[in-house]
Amino acid sequence: MESVTPSLVHLVPGPEEHGVVRHGLSVHPHLGESELLRCGRLDELSDGAVAGRVVVAQVTDRLLASAPDRGLEEWRRVVRGAARVTVALHDLPQRSDGRHRRARSELYAGLAAGADTVVVASCHERLLLAAALRWARPDVATAVLGRTLVVPLPVEPDAGAAPRPSSPLTPPPPPLTVVTLGFVYPGKGLEEVVDAAARAARDPRLRDRVVEVVNLGGPSQGHEDLLDTLAARAEEAGVRWHATGYVPDEELPGLLAAATVPVAAHRHVSASGSVATWLAAGRRPVLLDSRYARELAARLPGTVQPVTEDRLALTLADALSEACSPDGPDPTWLPLDVRLGPTRQEAGRRVGGAAREPAVSVVVPYYRDQELLDLLVERLGAQTGVRGGLELVVADDGSPRPPTLPAAPHGALGRIQVLRQPDEGFRLAAARNLGLGATTGRVVVLLDGDTVPEDGYVATLQQACLDRPTLAVGRRRHADLRGVGRWPPSAELPAPAWLAEGYARTQDLRAADDTSFRFVIGAVLGVSRALLDVVGGFEGRLTGYGGEDWEFAWRCWLAGADLRHVPDAVAWHDGPDVAGRVDAAGTGLAGVKNAETARLGRLLPHPLVRGRGWSHPQPDVVVDLDVRGWTHGQVVLAVESVLRQGDVGVWLTGTDATVGQGDLLDCLPPDARVRAGRPPGEVLARSRAEVRLQRPVWVRRLPWQPWPARVDVPDPSHGPCTDDPASGVQVRVTRGTGRARLQGGRSGTCFLSADAVDPVPPDVVVEHWRAAHP
Repeated sequence: MESVTPSLVHLVPGPEEHGVVRHGLSVHPHLGESELLRCGRLDELSDGAVAGRVVVAQVTDRLLASAPDRGLEEWRRVVRGAARVTVALHDLPQRSDGRHRRARSELYAGLAAGADTVVVASCHERLLLAAALRWARPDVATAVLGRTLVVPLPVEPDAGAAPRPSSPLTPPPPPLTVVTLGFVYPGKGLEEVVDAAARAARDPRLRDRVVEVVNLGGPSQGHEDLLDTLAARAEEAGVRWHATGYVPDEELPGLLAAATVPVAAHRHVSASGSVATWLAAGRRPVLLDSRYARELAARLPGTVQPVTEDRLALTLADALSEACSPDGPDPTWLPLDVRLGPTRQEAGRRVGGAAREPAVSVVVPYYRDQELLDLLVERLGAQTGVRGGLELVVADDGSPRPPTLPAAPHGALGRIQVLRQPDEGFRLAAARNLGLGATTGRVVVLLDGDTVPEDGYVATLQQACLDRPTLAVGRRRHADLRGVGRWPPSAELPAPAWLAEGYARTQDLRAADDTSFRFVIGAVLGVSRALLDVVGGFEGRLTGYGGEDWEFAWRCWLAGADLRHVPDAVAWHDGPDVAGRVDAAGTGLAGVKNAETARLGRLLPHPLVRGRGWSHPQPDVVVDLDVRGWTHGQVVLAVESVLRQGDVGVWLTGTDATVGQGDLLDCLPPDARVRAGRPPGEVLARSRAEVRLQRPVWVRRLPWQPWPARVDVPDPSHGPCTDDPASGVQVRVTRGTGRARLQGGRSGTCFLSADAVDPVPPDVVVEHWRAAHP
C-alpha cells in the first residue's frame, strides 16, 4: 500500500501587480506538479481551505487580512488541517519599521513557527527572522531557524529586454535620468536619491545637461501625497522628479534600457525584486550600502554597485558623465560575461523540493530485536491514508549489532534512516530525541520497537494532530507477536483497566486536566511539530524504565497543547502490560513503579507524583520578586507569605542591596527554596504558575489552594483575580500563556485582587506582624 501524496497547492494572495505576487507567479511553473490558489487576501478563503494538502504560501503581512492585527488569526484559520506547510516570507520586519516593528515581528514569528519549512530570499532576511523570533518566540527560535531555507530571488536575463545602446548619447541630448523602480512609499530612499542627483547635476562634467529623477511606478496605497512632496523637494534642489505611474509589462523593457543610471536606494531592503528586475534587464544598479547590498555583491560579483550615502552624489555624477563618454564601457550595464542566478527554475525546484519533504515522520527506538523490527517495518509499509509522504527514523540505543532495514522506498515508506547512540544503559528518552532530531514531518509519530501498528494507525494519528497543536495517544493492545501468523493478532492479552477508565472519565482526554498526563503512553504517540518545537523533545537525563512519557506529556500540557486519546489508532504491544510482566502482588511492580516515581519527582511537580511537603529544586509555583528598595522586614514577610502557599520556589532580583551589616540574602533564614536571580526557563516550563510580586505585600491566598490538583486559567471577572494591578501581584498560569502563544486566545495572566494581599510597611516589626497573621 502507499500513502496519499496530494499535489502541492501554491497559495499566492494579493493583486497581480504586487511584487510578491509577481514573484510567486513567476516560480509557480517550476514547483513541480502544483495547483495555483489565488485570492485577494486570506480572509476571502474558507476555513481549512487547504486541509489535507501540501502547501507553499507566498506571504507578506500586507496581503493577509484587511486588518493588520488579524493576519496571524487568518493564517491559522486557512491552513488548519494542512498536511505540510512551507511559507515563503517577504518584507521581513526590521528597525526601519519604527512603531510597527513589534506587531510585525509577532506576526512573522507566528507565521514561521507554524510552518514546517520557512523560505527567505537572503541571508540578511534570515538574520531579520532570527531577530523577530528571538524577541517574539524565543521558545522556538532555534528549531525554526534550523529549518529555514535561503532561496535567493530569481535573477536571470530577460529574453524580452531591450538591447543596450551601441554608442554614447548624441546631440540633441535628452535629459540624463536617474531612475528608481517600484512603488513609491516612505523609507524607499527616494529623498536621498533626489538630493544626491541634485548635487551630481552641479558637477562641472555635466554642464548644460538636464538631470531628471524618475520613478518607474506609482505610489503605494495611502501614500499618494508623496508624489507632490518629492516633486517639490526636487524643484527646490534644482532637478526634476516624477513618477510614471503603473507601467505595463510590454513597456517596461524599453524604460529600463533608457534609464541613464539605475538606482535602488532603500537602505533597509531585505531582498529586492526591483534590483532583480534591473539585473534581468542587463543593468547594473547603484545601491545604497546595506547588509543585503553587500550580500548581493558577494553572491553575484560585478552585478551591483553598493555605495555609502556620502558618496552617492559623486557616484551618480561619475555614472552620468561616463554615460555620455565615447570611451570605455558603460558601468551601468552588466558585463557580458557576468553570471546571474538562481533561475526561476532553480528557485522553484528548491522550494518545491523542500515543500515535498515527508509530512509524517515515524520514530522507533530500537534495541537488539530484529524480528519485531522486521514486523514493524512491514506494517509501516502497509499504512494507508497518510497524507503527504511518510518517513521512518530508527534510533538504535546501542545494540551490539545495528538493525537491518529494507531499501527505501518500501511500500508507504519513503525515506528510511538509522541513527545510533552508544550503549550507556536504558536510555529510551535519549534515543527518541536522537530520532526526533532527524525528522521533517508536520506530525511526528512515536512507536516503541516492540509495538506494531495496524494499517490505519499513522493516518489516524496524523489527522488528530493536524487541526491544532496536539499530543495524541493511540490505543495500545497486547498480544504475543513473535511468530504471529495473521495480522492483526486474534489472541489478545488483558489491557490495563485503569487506563481505559481514565480515557472514559476524560472523554478520550477532551476533558483533560492537570492530572491527565498519567494517561499518555509514550509507545503510541503522535505530536504536532509546532508543539514539539516548544517542548524540545523528551527529558534525556531520565534513565531507567518508565516516566519519560509522563514528563513529556506534562510539559506538552503546560505548553498549551490539546491532549487526545484516539482509540481508532491501534498498535499492538508484544506481551502484557507492565503489571503482567512483574509480580503484581509482591515487590516487583512496586519496585518498578516506585523507582519511576522517585525519578519523576525531581522534574514533575504535580502532587500525585511528588506528594506534599517535600522540597525540590523544581517547584510547582514560581514566585519572583524584585526587592530593590524593600526593607529587610518587607522581604522576609513577603517571602514567608508565599512559601505558605504549598510547593513554591522563590527567586529574588535586586539582592545586591545591603541591609544592616550584610547582603540581603545573608539576612534571610537559610532555605533551599529561596534563590537569587531570575528563574531559569526550564524551571518555568515545568511549573504550573509564576507569581510576580511587584511591591512588598503579604499574600494571603493565591487563586488555588496549596498543593492543588488543578491550576486553572484565572477568570479576571470574579474570584481572587482581576485585571486591576492595584495588588501588585501578577499571576501567570503556564498553560494559559502557552495556549495563547500556540493557538491564540486569552492568556493566563491576571492580578490578585487587592483583598487577597496586605501591604507590608517599610518599618514593619516582623514579630508583631506574625502575631497578627498566624
